[in-house]
Amino acid sequence: MSAIRFEQVMLRFPGAPRPAVDAVSCAIDPGKLVVILGPSGCGKTTLLKMVNRLYEPSGGTIYLDDTEVRRLKVTALRQQIGYVIQQSGLFPHMTVAQNVAVVPKLLGLGTGTHPKSGG
Repeated sequence: MSAIRFEQVMLRFPGAPRPAVDAVSCAIDPGKLVVILGPSGCGKTTLLKMVNRLYEPSGGTIYLDDTEVRRLKVTALRQQIGYVIQQSGLFPHMTVAQNVAVVPKLLGLGTGTHPKSGG
C-alpha cells in the first residue's frame, strides 16, 4: 500500500468562474480508510480523478509515496490504484468488493499468474 499526499492541489476547468478543486492539502497514510464528504459539485470526484491522472491539476502536487504522480507512467499508476466511484462507474451485476477487485484480477494478482512474474 502507498501513501497519497495532496499539496495545494487545484483544478480550474477552462471557462469556469471558480476552481473545481481549490488548494487541497492532506496526507493519507497507507492502509487508512478515508471518506471524502461534501455536497454535490464540491470537487470530491474531481480530486480522486486527479490521483490517477484522469484530470491533471492546474496547480499543486500529488504524491504517491514520495513520487509525484506526474512522473509515473499513466498505465502503471492506474494499475496501482483501486477505488470505486459512484453509480455509473460500477458494474451493476457485481458487488462493491468485486468491482474493487477488477483491476487486480486483470493483472493476475493473488492468483500466481501475474504477467510480470512469468506465471
